[in-house]
Amino acid sequence: MMKVCAIICEYNPLHLGHARQMAEARRLSGADYLLCLMSGPFVQRGEPAILDKWTRAKTALAAGADMVMELPSLFALRAAQDFAYGAVSLLDALGAVTHLSFGSELDDLDALWRHALPETDHESVLINHALSEGHSYPRAVALASGKPLPPNALLAVEYLRALRRMNSSIQPVVVRRDAPHGGEGSSSAVRRLLAVDPELAWAACPPSCSALSSEAILAQGGPAQLERLEPLALALLRRMGARAISAYPGMTEGLENRFFRCAQQACSLDEFFALLKTKRYTMARLKRSLLHILLQNTQECLNAHPRAEYARVLGFRGDTLPLLREIGRRSHIPLVLRPAQWQDHPMFQTDLRAQDLWGLCQNNPDFRRSNRDLDMPLLQP
Repeated sequence: MMKVCAIICEYNPLHLGHARQMAEARRLSGADYLLCLMSGPFVQRGEPAILDKWTRAKTALAAGADMVMELPSLFALRAAQDFAYGAVSLLDALGAVTHLSFGSELDDLDALWRHALPETDHESVLINHALSEGHSYPRAVALASGKPLPPNALLAVEYLRALRRMNSSIQPVVVRRDAPHGGEGSSSAVRRLLAVDPELAWAACPPSCSALSSEAILAQGGPAQLERLEPLALALLRRMGARAISAYPGMTEGLENRFFRCAQQACSLDEFFALLKTKRYTMARLKRSLLHILLQNTQECLNAHPRAEYARVLGFRGDTLPLLREIGRRSHIPLVLRPAQWQDHPMFQTDLRAQDLWGLCQNNPDFRRSNRDLDMPLLQP
């Protein structure tokens, strides 16, 4: 049987640590093919990816991936539990994925499975108590368990929970993720370096990937930035009012009133988030909520699409046609190879809006035009 190992990723940007994980995932799983399911224009921390998704897909293929698919934006912009479930549900629906690899600071799979067990009644009480004291949900879970997990281990646990929830046959493969060393910096470290020393930043990426990424950054006029949406975001929030804001994800406990009030007071997005932030809400959650508003992704819309309804292929190697045929034969959801044929699909329309909004985060006007998604060819390096 063909072995296909998947990696759920953002590659924002792809660095040496990612390349090592890809090689380890292939080795540990014995995979014939490596499939990357990558977030598109926006990433889970609630910000635009610094590079367009086609460039990031090219770097994945250059670093060893055989195929790159796009994770729909309805799942890419979600908290860890829903992010993981949306991604794993797509991979499970393909029918051809045999393994799922992820990086984790804790690489003991048995221990991760224990963390993935359902909460006990006692833990639920402790979590609710911590929430009532104003702690964020991740912090509340850490306080309740008494065994706080690092960020990537937390996401690994959510992948395992999603696999169990779906009773999936996909086998997890954990790759140890260490603290940055030996040039293997984190993506956030590379992004910070770009502002002060681009040459050093790209040195933390595989040479083939750094060339693609640096050229794309220059063409864009710099990394994509959320701040470029400032006039649009503040004007929209002020015009909407609290009642309309309440229809969007994350608006619980009167947060919609806070969003509206802070938008009236703030003169910039930095000031808006500074006024909005409390220990109860992570910055990532607040940014995701803002992007859902800008993208018109209401809570009703999210509820209507609990699982992926298609798998969009961004690119694949020319020698991986057997993989494409195997997915086509086994998949329970359709493959999107020609985006123009899907522009009327409700979930796909959210992806089109996301790409259009990402374009407005650019400095170069050439990247701001609408409907780039419908024009870009399938990558076949």
